[in-house]
Amino acid sequence: MFEFNDTDLIFETSWSSLSAQSRFDVELKSSWSDKEQYELFRYKYQVERFVRMPGKFGFLAVLNTNRGTKRRVPIQFHSVMEPFNDEDFNFTKVDSREFLFGLRYNKNSATDTDRVASDQSFTDDVLAINASPLGDFHSLILPKMSSKLPQSINEHSLRLALQIILLSASPAIRIGFNSLCAFASVNHLHLHLYYLPHKMYLESCDLEHLSGPCYKIKEYPANGFVFILRCDDKLSSFVEKVFVLIYHLQNYNIPHNIYITRGIDHKISNIADDKRNCIRIYVWARNPSGYKEMDKFTPAICELFGHLVIKDQAEFDSFTEENISKILKDVTQSTFTSILNNIKTLYLNL
Repeated sequence: MFEFNDTDLIFETSWSSLSAQSRFDVELKSSWSDKEQYELFRYKYQVERFVRMPGKFGFLAVLNTNRGTKRRVPIQFHSVMEPFNDEDFNFTKVDSREFLFGLRYNKNSATDTDRVASDQSFTDDVLAINASPLGDFHSLILPKMSSKLPQSINEHSLRLALQIILLSASPAIRIGFNSLCAFASVNHLHLHLYYLPHKMYLESCDLEHLSGPCYKIKEYPANGFVFILRCDDKLSSFVEKVFVLIYHLQNYNIPHNIYITRGIDHKISNIADDKRNCIRIYVWARNPSGYKEMDKFTPAICELFGHLVIKDQAEFDSFTEENISKILKDVTQSTFTSILNNIKTLYLNL
């Protein structure tokens, strides 16, 4: 069991200190590496090829043919809010050796002024390996795993994800969520965690204020919404504000992807390029996924962020920033445009 409290949370990191590790980083990486001896992975993760595509957005393309051929066949879904089905594959059915450790917030050390709400009790939150990894130390966050919650993110799981990213000393840690019909392959609540040791465009890109705490991305092909967590924000209040948008997407059966990364607070000038002083949450409302894309290129959380996991050698050699941008725009443009005014209205009084 990994126990933590507010003193473990790290709000500022730097790309110039990429090798820095917190207590959490050490525990996760050592536990994950230990699992490799048990042949629990469907393949050994390695970067076959990668390239930083020329262009404004600096897309990072990584060839991973194993994920295209050896990954568990995804389940197809027809609604964002399908109920949990115990007959389908879920994470209570995996080999118990795939679990890394549980997480527990030690509320006894919290105070009234803590950023973390003092009424939380993380007794059934688990980290597990992803047996089909797409990045370094790719793991699954399984909030309240034994409760068998469906794949619809809730406030508890988003709060937990933010705490986990703040437990790391690395600017490279990333967390993402695919809803059903947005390339989630299992209807059991889970988020993805991995380390991507490359600076990315969306860590520091310009944002445009929409209303309240909600921003939108400026001049990027995947149109989406953005929220900024700063060091003086109260975590519980911040999560509630983000969920105004997420509840809307869930209630209207709109597929969505969520990506959480360390970034630069665009409101603070003269920040060194290598510093990361906030958390950015990107939320993309998108067209429903079709599994015909699964064989070569899947426009899910990583791809929307600019980390392109490509499963076919020929496709890897043929992609350019121009054709990738077209795919990302096609996935998000119409849905984003259709809900933009509604989301702006939702946040007018926040």
